[in-house]
Amino acid sequence: MKKTLLLLTSFLLITTAVAQTNVVTGLNFPTGLAINGNDLYIAESCAGKISKVDLAANTPTATDVVTGLSSPYALALSGNELYISELGANKVSKIDITTNLPTTATEVVTGLNFPNGLALNGNDLYIAESLSNKISKINITANLPTTATDVATGLNNPFRLALNGNDLYISENGASKISKIDITATLPTTATDAVTGLSSPAGLALNGDDLYITENESGNLVKFDLSTLSLNDLTLDSKKLHVIPNPATERITISGLKNKERFGIYNLLGAEMLTGALMDNDEIEIKRFSNGLYFLKLDNGTTLKFIKE
Repeated sequence: MKKTLLLLTSFLLITTAVAQTNVVTGLNFPTGLAINGNDLYIAESCAGKISKVDLAANTPTATDVVTGLSSPYALALSGNELYISELGANKVSKIDITTNLPTTATEVVTGLNFPNGLALNGNDLYIAESLSNKISKINITANLPTTATDVATGLNNPFRLALNGNDLYISENGASKISKIDITATLPTTATDAVTGLSSPAGLALNGDDLYITENESGNLVKFDLSTLSLNDLTLDSKKLHVIPNPATERITISGLKNKERFGIYNLLGAEMLTGALMDNDEIEIKRFSNGLYFLKLDNGTTLKFIKE
């Protein structure tokens, strides 16, 4: 029986021996995914909305679920409640997926700092706050809006989260590693290294004892076997383009280009910030950009992600 693994990242495509099948097209920078039965919920970051697709339909089409969001990114589902990280508003909101659509969102927690990743464990919602370099959590049964509690601090640009029992795995994009914390420990706690020597790890997904990790810069998918502590490379992209450094403060360099390429840099709302052409290892000045996440698109179809600090 064939098994398909969906990773919650919009920048890498897992390829196997089977051909790619487009489920739905025309989305506007789709990022986070969540599945409930036959319904696939999609965060369309640049459209400021959540849409859904009936995977059992003969011709799946996207339907608006909630609009008017501010750069929705990560999703987490608890029963009928869909939690949404809004990067542009630095908050987490939620909707009831059983209500008439499109619906409106309710604020769950505000005052976050670039909530990039979400993970649910019972009533606890864990949040990766990338620009605060920490993991926080809230009790989703508390009166709303609620406040977040620090779980682990001192991280380096935490991106995505994955739970395995009492262990919460964290992709630390800035430290090129996966760390983990014991969620039963006294809080705030300290993270320990799980996998090091990675290349800008971002997306995480668990399948049994296998922890899958996407590496933004190398273009690889690696598998971490939690039972045997082994790593196996699964190559996703032979282009191996890199944004260096990432995060960056004043300028970035793109390495791995074979030819001169036209490029455009866009913010989370899809606004064009800069265009031009570059060769391998050319520098791009970004010091006038506001802090946050940006996307560099090349004419060859490649999209790279970087953070301005």
